Amino acid sequence: MQVQVSVPIKLKVTEIIVDTIDLYKQGLQYCIENSWNLRIKNNIQLHPFVYSKLRKIGLPSQLAISCIKQACGIVKKAKSKPFIKKASIRYNSPRSFSFKNGILSLGTICGRTKIKINIPNYALKYFNELELRESLLTKSFKGDYYFTFTFLKEIPKNLNLQERVLGIDLGINTLAVTSDKQFFNSSKVKQSKRKFKFLRSKLQAKGTKSAKRLLRRISGKERRFMTWVNHNISNEIVSSFNGNKIVMEDLKGIRKIHRGKKMNYWISNWSFFQLQTFIEYKGNMKGIEVIRVAPNYTSQICSKCGELGSRCGSSFICHCGYSLNADLNASQNLASPMLEKRQVAITQPNISTDEHEGILNPIECEVRDKYPTL
Repeated sequence: MQVQVSVPIKLKVTEIIVDTIDLYKQGLQYCIENSWNLRIKNNIQLHPFVYSKLRKIGLPSQLAISCIKQACGIVKKAKSKPFIKKASIRYNSPRSFSFKNGILSLGTICGRTKIKINIPNYALKYFNELELRESLLTKSFKGDYYFTFTFLKEIPKNLNLQERVLGIDLGINTLAVTSDKQFFNSSKVKQSKRKFKFLRSKLQAKGTKSAKRLLRRISGKERRFMTWVNHNISNEIVSSFNGNKIVMEDLKGIRKIHRGKKMNYWISNWSFFQLQTFIEYKGNMKGIEVIRVAPNYTSQICSKCGELGSRCGSSFICHCGYSLNADLNASQNLASPMLEKRQVAITQPNISTDEHEGILNPIECEVRDKYPTL
């Protein structure tokens, strides 16, 4: 399995690097406009239309190619014509950057420039063990410059691990519940998010320059807090598990569901993906296979008999007499090898319908059932 790790390092930049980022931003916007107007989303097809212009404005060959690829990637995801406010330069090792003996060599509009950097102790193992891949030069909202090293390593499955599967159910009332009966409460996270929401509403209503500066500051603080929480949860889950497989729900599309203002707020402001990503890369580093499965009815199926039960708040009750915490039941379903067969077997799920809208899709039903009291 492949493991990708990113390590951001703060740089003391020169005027040349600042000018390079500004010129790259202009080139990126030019490529986006051509890609959008010509309806070309493939970088190879766009290349003959923009490459010569990028070279004329001063971008070196490798940065021009990177600019074209990045523009096509942005246009593919865009629903309306994108406008770039802040650009990150993609560097490819060893063509446009190299790192050796604490010296970072970057390609710029004035040729190669060398910057001495200090690698923190926690990241030294990545530089010694992993392979450098495409990395990013970015500028933060505060005006600081970072070079994010990206590493890739092929890690075989750990044969010393036991043949065990761990199911992990993510939620809002409880951040994560594992099939090994680990519970991670969300009360402190909810309290923190309510505090930041109140501050944002007050500062946005005020609208002054100082209020906008403070908004940017608390935004970064909230993001760092959630990253710290997710890091600790993922670290505790992976370090305490000695099995060979972790199973989680595939929550792609969860934010497209509209089920009330309060529920939509929590779902759209919850970092499900980051926590799953942390668990995945830490598990892979340990040699554990991490997969994501369809979330259909995982909290509605009885983990004991496999039949459809009912959920009321945080409790799950089945007609067979089995009852337990609903999130724990979901995590045990995820750990079960019978999950896919049980999902297929349920042809008439117990979900609400509407004469005009029809039956709710499975993921919508799952979320509605899972967070009924938010």
